Amino acid sequence: MKKFLFCAAGALCVLISMPNAANAHLVIENFKGRAGYNEFLTLMVPHGCGSQPTTQIRMKVPESVALFAPEQKAGWETEVVMRKLDEPIRRGPTVITEVFDEVIWRGNLPANQLGVFKFLARMPNAVGSIVAFRTIQTCGDEEVRWVDVIEEDQPAWMMWVAPEPSPFVEVIAPDGPQLGASMQQLREAREQMGSPSGPE
Repeated sequence: MKKFLFCAAGALCVLISMPNAANAHLVIENFKGRAGYNEFLTLMVPHGCGSQPTTQIRMKVPESVALFAPEQKAGWETEVVMRKLDEPIRRGPTVITEVFDEVIWRGNLPANQLGVFKFLARMPNAVGSIVAFRTIQTCGDEEVRWVDVIEEDQPAWMMWVAPEPSPFVEVIAPDGPQLGASMQQLREAREQMGSPSGPE
C-alpha cells in the first residue's frame, strides 16, 4: 500500500494511506471554518480520474451556508444554479428570493496537476458541526462522486473513513467578531456618527 503526504498551504499535513494515487481525496484547504465568519475557502483537486483529466467540478452549496460566491476561475467556464427560497429573507433593504444551490466549473485539468477552486462562504454558527460541500468530479465520460458524509454525532475525523468523502470544513469557535466588533456595536457606532446603518 502506498502512502501519500498531502499538505495544503498553511495547513496540517495529512497522511493518507491508499492503494493508488487515483483514490486521493478532494479536500477543502485547512479543513476548518470559523463560526459566523465569511470564509475564503479553496477546494483542492489533486488528481484526475486515473489517467483522465478533470473536465468538470460540480459542487453543491450546503443549505447551512447563508452567503456564497464562487470564483470566476481563469480558463474555465463557471456556471451557477440557483435555488428558490420557500420564504424570502431580508438583508437590510434587500429582499432575497433565491440563493446559490450549485456551482459548476468546466475546463481541463491534467490528471497529474493540482487544481484549486476558490469561493466565499459564510459559516453557520454551530461550533463543531460539519459543513459538507458535496462534489462530483467529471473526467470526460467518467465521474467520481465525492458525496459521502457522516452522522451528526460522529467526530470530524470519521469523514476520512468514508469511501468517497465529501470535501468539508469543521466549524470552530472564532477568537472574536470577524470585523473586530459585533454588528450591534457597529450599528451603534454608525448612529453616533450619523452614518447610514450599512449592510447586515
